[in-house]
Amino acid sequence: MTVFSLRKYQQSDLKDILTIFNGTVQAINKKDYTQQQIDQWVQLTPDYDQWHARLAPTYAMVALNRMEVIGFGNITDTGELDYLYVDKKWIGYGIGKMLAKDLMDHALKAGAKELTVYSSITAKPFFESLGFELVEQKVKYRNGVMLMNYLMVYRRDKN
Repeated sequence: MTVFSLRKYQQSDLKDILTIFNGTVQAINKKDYTQQQIDQWVQLTPDYDQWHARLAPTYAMVALNRMEVIGFGNITDTGELDYLYVDKKWIGYGIGKMLAKDLMDHALKAGAKELTVYSSITAKPFFESLGFELVEQKVKYRNGVMLMNYLMVYRRDKN
């Protein structure tokens, strides 16, 4: 039986985190996004310092299968869920839900009245299953390529 666990993010996790991020976007999100959009999303030459600066001040967790990092996510104390990614090989095992629940519980205990996420098209049904509701569809451009996501909110008083 496989037992998954969570632990706090460490800077030494960054290589694994970027491998998961890029691999999941390229393998899973390709069903909803064009190759041109995927190319704008992935980070083949990531800025590790920038990633650490984004993760370190938040509540950031990694999911483990034994000692292997198989997922990661982070949220601010004010309820802004920034990243939530699971290794493409481990999708469907409840790891995303385990990570999401931990992140959500942390922010709610820290006093957040609502939680927000900018979800991909692919992850939208997942966040809906957790009680998030669609606020609006957002469109942004990166290097002239349109990328679409969804602002979603989880309200403590409704769930």
